[in-house]
Amino acid sequence: MPSPVEEIKERLGIVELVSPYVALKKSGKSYKGLCPFHTEKTPSFYVFPDKGNYHCFGCGANGDIFTFLMKTENLEFPEALRTLAERTGVVLVPRQVTAAEDQARERLRQINAASAQFYHNLLLNSSQAQGARDYLVRRGVNAETIVSWELGYALDQWTVLLDHLTGRGYALDELAAAGLVVERQGGGHYDRFRHRLIFPIRDQKGNVTGFGGRALGDEEPKYLNSPQTLIFDKSGSLYGIHQAREAIRRAQQAIIVEGYMDVLIAHQMGINTVVASLGTALTDKQVSILKKLTTNLVLALDADVAGDEATLRGLEVARGALDYKAIPVPTWKGLVRFEYKLDANIHILSLPRGKDPDEVMLESRQLWQELVDGAEPVVDFYFRAVAGRHDLSRPKEKAQVVQELVVIIREIGDPVVESHYVQRLAQLVGVEEKVIASALARAKRVRRPAGAGEELLSLLAPAAQSEEYCLALLLQAPGILAERPDLAPEDFTDPENRQIFEILRGFAYRGEMPAPEVLRERIDQALLPRVEVLIQRSASFPPAEDEQLRAGFVDCVRTLRRRGLREREAQLRALLAEAEEDPEEQAHLQRMVNLLLLEEMELLLEDPSLQANPEEGERIAGQIANLRRQLQ
Repeated sequence: MPSPVEEIKERLGIVELVSPYVALKKSGKSYKGLCPFHTEKTPSFYVFPDKGNYHCFGCGANGDIFTFLMKTENLEFPEALRTLAERTGVVLVPRQVTAAEDQARERLRQINAASAQFYHNLLLNSSQAQGARDYLVRRGVNAETIVSWELGYALDQWTVLLDHLTGRGYALDELAAAGLVVERQGGGHYDRFRHRLIFPIRDQKGNVTGFGGRALGDEEPKYLNSPQTLIFDKSGSLYGIHQAREAIRRAQQAIIVEGYMDVLIAHQMGINTVVASLGTALTDKQVSILKKLTTNLVLALDADVAGDEATLRGLEVARGALDYKAIPVPTWKGLVRFEYKLDANIHILSLPRGKDPDEVMLESRQLWQELVDGAEPVVDFYFRAVAGRHDLSRPKEKAQVVQELVVIIREIGDPVVESHYVQRLAQLVGVEEKVIASALARAKRVRRPAGAGEELLSLLAPAAQSEEYCLALLLQAPGILAERPDLAPEDFTDPENRQIFEILRGFAYRGEMPAPEVLRERIDQALLPRVEVLIQRSASFPPAEDEQLRAGFVDCVRTLRRRGLREREAQLRALLAEAEEDPEEQAHLQRMVNLLLLEEMELLLEDPSLQANPEEGERIAGQIANLRRQLQ
């Protein structure tokens, strides 16, 4: 019996689905048209009815009917599945657990909607809300904005919302599940939000998922958000996304600010592409929402924090969660390796010192637009921020600057622009350009490490590119695992990638690899977003028997192994620095470093590109011989 996905594909051809979105013209066995995912004058978007998929040779977009609908309508896979099932008449039988969860989510949405309405009525009509209304007037928020954004007020009382909602039939445990009430230590419950201006937080469909509350007195914290619930995740929410999503899609630009007021004033003034990150550093989940609407992001940063560690980490997350385009680079004997270009434009809007975005907009809309238009490319921002954090009179600090900036330069993709920044970095640290070019070449061969924070382990983090390339190749051709059977779960630093590898390795060992639609059903739901990316990437690869594919897999595994060795070496060298007072421990650690270096050199010697550079091969062989003598 075919799965619902297979049945939908049998009933709905991809040409039929795509035609309303793209004017298709028959071209041999396929159809072509202007790509709906990027601007072009010459058609590069092809639909293949015999294979049931599409591919744009301009921007690289590809997939089947599900991925096309997901991308054009900004849907997740379950939503696309339901939409196409309704269209084709395929009956989906929900699991009992899923049905129960859906019911619980709907109940929370109803509770939040009732709460938002209650808070809103208090703001409009309660005499106790006069201070909140006065505050909004002082901040420049007009009556129309108050109503259209359903702003509210929580009374300075302990159980007013609790009493209102229980009086309407909602159970106490439901209010707790919604995060609206808090349990007392001595028993009973009280309202989470008290004497606060209330901002309902909505998802892209307009459902109220949570609330933000600003203190109007001396209460701490100044801003309080709903806790994590079944329908609210602060790290995956953007204030204003429901109101801004269509404007962002049309303008192909999103402006990210920090505060609720910034968003309200922006939209009040007709600047409708502004959303807020709820006062947190930008997260990978928030970027994943935005990248479905646009790849052009403008981050409005306070001048006082524009160069601090938290800001740079937020930018790391933004760069990590955006898509990367694989650029084929010819190597020896016609083989191809891939370099990765950031398939997005990130610009930094630096605010005047001491000014918030809403203050700038109210003071002068023209000034705000000039700041947006003059936002600097993220590479320029990194140059300024990184250089400002280091003492360039010290050689070690210069080396650190080079190390931090070459991983930014490598994502540019355009050789002319890349050359400009190589020259600029060489001038900045006072070295020859060939030194920077060499460091850049090394950075392109090895993907940058993920960093310490778990938030950097995002869907398409540059650190995971080699890992995901390996997984996508394995998905396309499970038999290639025999080329490097030494590939192990430990070679994957990303937890999701590691889990997916173990699953795919199990299929490969059994001599099977499910079709993408079957894999979608059999994979853990938590891994499905990552698996969707792998399916899309593997669809653009050559056939399983292609020699380039096999060579690419071997090279990719070698990269993973070398990366792991280098990370371990860095850890050992840090320990060496700490063991200055213990010669015996130093000798032990140095031997371990040498063993790692030996293993790394042996991996380097396997690189087929050395066949075109025998002198380099001889140099590495000499280093291996020296290391072996030292280890005897």
